[in-house]
Amino acid sequence: MESIRYEIIDRADALRAALACLKGRRCLALDLEMENQRHHYGLHIALIQISTAEHRNFIFDPLAGLDLTPLNALFGDNQVELIVHDADFDRRACRQVYGLNLVHVFDTKIAAQLCGFRKFGLASLLQDLLNIQTDKKFQKIDWLKRPLPKEALDYAARDTASLHTLKDILTRKLVELGRLDWAREEFQRAELIDPPPDLTPPHHRIKQSALLTPRQLAILGSLTRLRDEVARSVNRPVHFIIRNDLLLRMAVQPPATIQELRQMKSLHPAIYRDHLARRLLEAVRQGQSAPEEAHPHSIKRPRSKPGYEQRLKAMQAWRALTAAPYGLEPYLMLSTDVLQWAARHSDQPMPPDIAGQIRVWQKKIVWERFERQFLAP
Repeated sequence: MESIRYEIIDRADALRAALACLKGRRCLALDLEMENQRHHYGLHIALIQISTAEHRNFIFDPLAGLDLTPLNALFGDNQVELIVHDADFDRRACRQVYGLNLVHVFDTKIAAQLCGFRKFGLASLLQDLLNIQTDKKFQKIDWLKRPLPKEALDYAARDTASLHTLKDILTRKLVELGRLDWAREEFQRAELIDPPPDLTPPHHRIKQSALLTPRQLAILGSLTRLRDEVARSVNRPVHFIIRNDLLLRMAVQPPATIQELRQMKSLHPAIYRDHLARRLLEAVRQGQSAPEEAHPHSIKRPRSKPGYEQRLKAMQAWRALTAAPYGLEPYLMLSTDVLQWAARHSDQPMPPDIAGQIRVWQKKIVWERFERQFLAP
């Protein structure tokens, strides 16, 4: 594989030189290497890679103690186009860690989807379009470790170094298909629509937690809060402390003594120590005395109107047939939320939150036919 040149920005003088090089650029490729509950507790931005169209590649090290605030001016400048692949998580991470919104993004994942690519992961696109192979093992390494091996830094730099060329290829394809405006609309929507925070309690997100009784769910909540406290204190992912399946087992059959707790296998070693073992037993007791909980997925919802399932299946089949000539995945034509609402309320005015999901480009090519087919006049 062809070697790639890049500069590690971990000193003040290197930072000044890199910022001088980036100043005034109108298009930059951006990628982040992150740690998110894989090796450590919480979300961390471990590397920031930026590449120019002129093949200057920089890897900024957020752990080097430098003031990286000047990068905010680049990321939030509407005059600077950022090329990012699958910007959704990068955008959320920047917002959570730095309080920053990425703007004016060209998302190569969205562009590839609208071009009709079924394999739109970055590794697949680099292989298929640029004949560049990437080693997926680096997706699982501890990016907070220092020093990082050269092979990992090569991997990090290669992604952004290739994004300019990838963007050019996808842009030409979008223009040929007459879909560049579609992509621009999707980019703008992703930038403007700020998803509401997920207020679901962490223990409600655990798979199969909806199967617990209200009392068991309260115990699970107490145990989950303790697990989070321990994970934070030892800087390990929560599943390193107690796996979800073991947490569920404790909620159903809570240990009553330290001896019972120590008979359970595969817990973090710290849990078996007297201090934390007593805290865990106290968490069980708190859950046993706390108010019972109802899991939102266990709440009985109103039954759908007669014929709902049949109408929804007919709409899904119609959507798939309509998408086929465009070579697109059906969900890109109309969202499932729109179809589900229409299957339930075909004779009612569409509320703004559902109508707002229908894109301008969808209205031009598909919405009028869908209305004629399925919605009452």
